[in-house]
Amino acid sequence: MFQIKNVGKWALCGLMFCSSLLFTACDDEDNNNEYNGEDAFVLTMAIQGTDGTFTYYTTQFEDVMSGSLSALGQGVAQPGYYTYNQIDERIYCMGGMGENNLVALEKNTDGALEDIGGIASFDNSISELLETEDGQLLAVEVANTSDIISFQLLDKETVTITKTVNTAITDITDQVAPTYSGLVQSGNYVYLSYYISDPTTYATNYTDMARIAVFSYPELEFVKEITDTRTGPIGGFNTKSGLIKDENGDIYALSHSNPANGYSQTTKDGGILRIKNGETAFDQDYFFDIEAATEGKNTAHLKYIGNGKAFSLINQDDNSEQAAWSDGPLKAAVIDLYNGTVHYIDGIPEHAGTGRKLASTALYDDGSIYLCVPEDVSLNVYRVDTNNYTATKGAEVEANFVAGFFKL
Repeated sequence: MFQIKNVGKWALCGLMFCSSLLFTACDDEDNNNEYNGEDAFVLTMAIQGTDGTFTYYTTQFEDVMSGSLSALGQGVAQPGYYTYNQIDERIYCMGGMGENNLVALEKNTDGALEDIGGIASFDNSISELLETEDGQLLAVEVANTSDIISFQLLDKETVTITKTVNTAITDITDQVAPTYSGLVQSGNYVYLSYYISDPTTYATNYTDMARIAVFSYPELEFVKEITDTRTGPIGGFNTKSGLIKDENGDIYALSHSNPANGYSQTTKDGGILRIKNGETAFDQDYFFDIEAATEGKNTAHLKYIGNGKAFSLINQDDNSEQAAWSDGPLKAAVIDLYNGTVHYIDGIPEHAGTGRKLASTALYDDGSIYLCVPEDVSLNVYRVDTNNYTATKGAEVEANFVAGFFKL
């Protein structure tokens, strides 16, 4: 059995929100034998050491809906604070503390996970990595200590850098320190969302409009900045879900200005904007008034699941009432981007978030979302039926929090 000993801060310096858990033995219930078969659930489990630092253990399991999930004596261990993306049969690890390499995990011939090491090196920690529509990998570095934004194209098979293009931040904005919040490639363009945050105080003094930088693809040359004053900045601190793309290639841009997710002020109501496939301007005929659909609430978290729908964790406090950097309290929901509706999920308690990228910490598989939810005395897997908006409680997870949830 796990017990939560205390709840820590989601710190300004970028260390993620975490719970400090007291571990006690439950060997008779643990799934202690790592599963190396096909269709394995893969969890990256963060465990805090006695010195206060975290180690991440990425471990495979056959079943995540019963018993307890433990990384004891198994899995691939890494120093903490990575962000994870799964692309095909690899899990890419980015942005570890002081880590500028791109690291990958994949199964070996025996089905066990292995770390294949730093396969590409960058000047700064990678802000994002995605697969382009033509089958390449696209990475971006946006560091508020740098005066450039750097794009790299990588060969997907060899994971070697084939192209690097740098753009001066002064070409994009006259404001200091853009902070990364989202990246999408669609057709002939790459769209990069950002907000302005003071690199020392983290104050967000420019919240009067949405801003997206548009680049050509595959040239990766800066084209223009597009803005919209119907809502505020796109995305928030470390959630990396400012931009999502549907099957039509249309892009949806999320604005919330949540104090719980890095904003020091809110001057515009939250909402979702759209950029149609192939366009370099916001669609003036589309605006999803998410506050109207939720009685004044906002979300910093989106994971696209198909057919115009996104899984979301919606903050249940109004912006004026949110505790700074708290990422909570959150309630699970499915948002219909086409019809402008929100359906809350029955069966998942309100909970604190981790301040991390939902697309990495929640798995969408065969119509269901799997995610880990902190409760009073435990951390548990929940499986969400995204069609009938209900959830089932699953296994207890022996970790402080989960940094990644995948299937290989």
